[in-house]
Amino acid sequence: MKPIPALDQAIILCGGLGTRLRPLTNSVPKPMVILDGKPFLYHLLTQLSEQGVTRFVLLTGYLGYKISDYFGDGSQYGWSISYSQGPAEWDTGRRMWEAHAQFDVRFLLLYSDNFVQFNLQILKRLHKELGKPISLLLASKLKGNIRVSAEGCIQAYDKNRNGEGFDYVEIGYMIVERDKILKDFTSY
Repeated sequence: MKPIPALDQAIILCGGLGTRLRPLTNSVPKPMVILDGKPFLYHLLTQLSEQGVTRFVLLTGYLGYKISDYFGDGSQYGWSISYSQGPAEWDTGRRMWEAHAQFDVRFLLLYSDNFVQFNLQILKRLHKELGKPISLLLASKLKGNIRVSAEGCIQAYDKNRNGEGFDYVEIGYMIVERDKILKDFTSY
């Protein structure tokens, strides 16, 4: 069996307005809300670095300078951090497109507001075995937005959560094959 390829880069979506956390996010972006004395994003980056992911591209938007002011280039934590700053109005696809030149061929993609215990080695093994362009973690949920086949592959997505059999939600930890997904993008 071939070894599982290395994966040491994470792309993290940090651009949202955080409206559901108001008034906490009136003056700080959602990833910078303090949890146990540190910004939430610090805890997420630490979790990833404990599993060997030490290079990060933070796709920032709303009050993004507060993220870069706090973390800088990441060297004080033993990390390498770069940024792609865009307006808060950009959607996720636009944010990804504008930053894609910074992405490795294979990378981990995360939201900056989700945190779950996970084992990266298991996710990498699953990704390699299935050979899909994206492998992601799901959680079961009543009135979810994802329907899954018996083989564990996504069959459909319903953003309104009205469909029958939509029993899962994605939780934002994904391995992505850059070239396989970028071929479907067109420039914004």
